[in-house]
Amino acid sequence: MSDPVLQLDNSANWQQLYSISNSAVTLGAGTVFAPIPPITIPVLLDSHIITVLVTCDGAKDTWNFGGLLSQKINLGLIVGGLPTSDGVQKHKLYLNRLTLLTFPRLTSTYTVELEVPKWFRQVSFVLWQYIGPVGDSTENLISNIQSDLARIESKIDAL
Repeated sequence: MSDPVLQLDNSANWQQLYSISNSAVTLGAGTVFAPIPPITIPVLLDSHIITVLVTCDGAKDTWNFGGLLSQKINLGLIVGGLPTSDGVQKHKLYLNRLTLLTFPRLTSTYTVELEVPKWFRQVSFVLWQYIGPVGDSTENLISNIQSDLARIESKIDAL
């Protein structure tokens, strides 16, 4: 399969699917915090092209790492009475920056899980999926060749 041809610069081609803000739990006298557990997004995605944004209130200027995002797919197996899912890929996310991700097309739907850095006391996460047209560079090349071929045939016929 060839590379997709996308219209990423059109805001109408993006749909915000999920947004969450989560805080760490304070332990004891308030000086110790339990890390924020992984956040599984309770939405099934059907586009394999997404953009995410991770922000953290109170983040230091030196913090760049925003966490890890895993694609989770349903394997269709039952282990211990619970359905299983697996993380296919993990992607590093940057703090306060939009991150464009493409996942492999292994299933028609999937979900994602955010692993938050253990030093974050608060995290906000926004997820958009690409809903715009997806062309195929191979299809575009074939179309160009067909039009060129028609032009060449007409010139040969004119001789």
